[in-house]
Amino acid sequence: MSVDPNFRLTRLRARFSLLDANGDGRLRAEDFALLAGRVCASLGADPNSAKALALAEGCRAYWEGLAAISDSDGDGIVTFQEYAAAVPDSDHFDEHGSPYARALTALADIDDDGQVEHTDFVACMTAIGFALPQVEQLFATLASHGGRVTTDAWSAAIKAYYVSTSAHTPGQMLASEPA
Repeated sequence: MSVDPNFRLTRLRARFSLLDANGDGRLRAEDFALLAGRVCASLGADPNSAKALALAEGCRAYWEGLAAISDSDGDGIVTFQEYAAAVPDSDHFDEHGSPYARALTALADIDDDGQVEHTDFVACMTAIGFALPQVEQLFATLASHGGRVTTDAWSAAIKAYYVSTSAHTPGQMLASEPA
């Protein structure tokens, strides 16, 4: 089954825009540090806590993995063209993106019970840059009967958002342009 090229381009632009935390049209290490800081601030997390430091490290690892396959000219900057030409696959995400996804969901799991409350999910996702209507839709899709999202389900949706070619995974509902 082939993927609609317009869907792929829209999804790539949305993902790139989210990772471009300073909005300058290029990805750099600083964007990933800024992203981690925004998420910590949105949740009121101490930036020196173990969870916040794990998120900062996860963002750094994600950047380094992305730069390794995307920064074709070695200038420490990833343009959209470089990003679109070298989109990571599932194995690459497992190695470089999963630490970010696990740390992000763990930080939002305030009471460490493996579940994320609605308020914390929304705060985190909107701090990243996702639009509120899509965040609410994703929460409703992922939430269990207890009205919370498991960290495992959320981590899986993050991975699907970054690597799936299907338009029919929960994370893909976020593929519209970010807020």
